[in-house]
Amino acid sequence: MRVSFQQMTNAGVRELLLRQSEVQRTQLQLATQKRVINPSDDPVAATSISFLKAEIEQLEQFNRNADAALSSNQLEETALGTVTNILFRIQELTVSAGNGVYAGSQLEAIKIELEERLEEVLGQANTQDAKGDYVFSGSIVKSQPYTVDALGNVVYNGDQNQRNLRISSGTSVAISDSGFEVFSNVKNGNGTFYTTGDITNAGSGVITRGGYNGASPFLAEPYDITFALNAGQLEYTVTGRTSGTVEAGPAVYQDGADINFQGIQINISGTPQAGDLFTVEPSQSEDVFTTIQNLITALDGFVESDKGRADLRNVLESSQATLERHIDNIDGVRAKVGARLNAIDTEYGSNLSLLVTSKSSLSDVEDLDVVEASTRLSEQLIVLEAAQASFIRVRDLNLFNFLR
Repeated sequence: MRVSFQQMTNAGVRELLLRQSEVQRTQLQLATQKRVINPSDDPVAATSISFLKAEIEQLEQFNRNADAALSSNQLEETALGTVTNILFRIQELTVSAGNGVYAGSQLEAIKIELEERLEEVLGQANTQDAKGDYVFSGSIVKSQPYTVDALGNVVYNGDQNQRNLRISSGTSVAISDSGFEVFSNVKNGNGTFYTTGDITNAGSGVITRGGYNGASPFLAEPYDITFALNAGQLEYTVTGRTSGTVEAGPAVYQDGADINFQGIQINISGTPQAGDLFTVEPSQSEDVFTTIQNLITALDGFVESDKGRADLRNVLESSQATLERHIDNIDGVRAKVGARLNAIDTEYGSNLSLLVTSKSSLSDVEDLDVVEASTRLSEQLIVLEAAQASFIRVRDLNLFNFLR
């Protein structure tokens, strides 16, 4: 068999290129500190690396979401805490205004502070985050949730949706509560009914907020409590406004005595007069701004007289009951925010643990053993040098060299 000079040269060149390729690959591994650079280096490991990198990217995104959710909920909790403190102050002012001692000038001072407090609550309801998004506008984050119309009424412009972020593969957490749920969706009075005294009443009767122990949480209809003189005695009658059914009375009025009907328990104190009217109305949704405005309006229209004080106390009694329900509602929302903050903290820690595990696994599969690679590079360089020397010697084994 004849082996030509060209064949030997080609074989030598191929061997040199192979050794050089091995050296270059090892040098690239040392430069990148990665064992698997191309999928062909280790197809099985390359599949694991791809999976682990995707998992790490997802976990890091979850934690970015958790950071955003944490920030949003902390901002909401701060705003709600501020509103709670303001409402407590309004509650104090309401109690002071109904003490029956303050003169008109003192009640005017309370009214002025209530107006300032109303502006504060409105400002907190329109809280924005660092991106300019409104916290309490539901999903319409660029729309200011509460504005004041031409008549002075506070109007809600958001929706009732709740925004969420996924903070782990199995957990989504809310990052907002709509203003409707926080400030608007509260039943006035005691939650079942609210009581009022008619503005035309001539006497000084004051009706309490009352209590309810009926089977149904809702009233069947509104009820009117009317007063009339009978044989020189003041009597009251309770009548269903829709049905016309007499639910209680006629009965002799006793100052502060309980009046019971249809699971409702109320009492009227003071000195009503014949023709006076008090009502028990089914509770309706009333936003916190309306509640505060009702207090302001009552103080603004105060007249120094027994009737004037009774009219004021009737409004204060009903509004204070509603105010307490607003405080309870906001406390309930704050409790939900606190639960969300705890969930975020838990999931964030879990994600960090999974990240550590995934990155460790990725390192085991992908990272280079530098000591082994350095040793291998030295060996490859020696082999390359030997191959180069051998190639030169073989190349010189030429018949023409011996003929010189």
